[in-house]
Amino acid sequence: MNAGGVAGSQRAAWAALALLVAIWGFNWLVMKLALAQADAIVFTVQRIWLAVAVLFVAMAAMRVPLAPQSTWTAIVVTAFFQVTINFGTTTIALAGGGAGRTAVLVFTMPFWTLVIARIVLGERLRGAQWLAVALAFAGLVLVVAPWDWHGDLRPKLWATLSGLGWAAGTVSTKYFQERRPADPLNFAAWQMLVGVVPLSMLPLLFDLPPTHWSFVQAALLFYVGAISTALGFLLWIVVLRRLPAGTASLNIFAIPPIALLTSMI
Repeated sequence: MNAGGVAGSQRAAWAALALLVAIWGFNWLVMKLALAQADAIVFTVQRIWLAVAVLFVAMAAMRVPLAPQSTWTAIVVTAFFQVTINFGTTTIALAGGGAGRTAVLVFTMPFWTLVIARIVLGERLRGAQWLAVALAFAGLVLVVAPWDWHGDLRPKLWATLSGLGWAAGTVSTKYFQERRPADPLNFAAWQMLVGVVPLSMLPLLFDLPPTHWSFVQAALLFYVGAISTALGFLLWIVVLRRLPAGTASLNIFAIPPIALLTSMI
């Protein structure tokens, strides 16, 4: 690819990242509203199955091959961290805590990503990036205020585990896409499908309350499942194909302020 093509691809990746920040920032409030009428695990399973359906329909419409284009190792490893762990623990944390603080704790993810990406991908921070990381970490500590925590600690721990799972899934996506590039739509669909299977067992094993359906609840599920989950993670894979994992992760720090502001409003 020539220099102009590379620059154009990077501009497209930055545009996709900006759109993703807006979608995921507003998503925290939507999820909190939806969980008022649905069990956390049940809602997680519903949103991911909806995302799977949207992605496979999109593949069929765009004539993308439906068979997996990645190795099963790539699909299973990424699905476990980015779908099973990340989605499951995020929803449990959100059910037990406020949308704003939960969002912030999930966004310990960029720091986990920097550590894992250094080990797995060999990515290094340079120059002013260290200052940016230090300022971001200081801001995170001030917002989270761990010295002033009250109430149940479990939602905070679930949110932190979600950040770790998301970071591992992010590095996994970057690692496998670099070694065997696959169509982003195909890769997103298959990792969602594989990752939701373990979560789908939970409503069958436990007596979980049913969802209270209404037009509003259906609309909330559509946003979280079709837009935030299906489109969101498709955009995330596109971003990771063009930008370093650490760089992409640090720039999604714009999401927690959006979540905090919408939660306050």
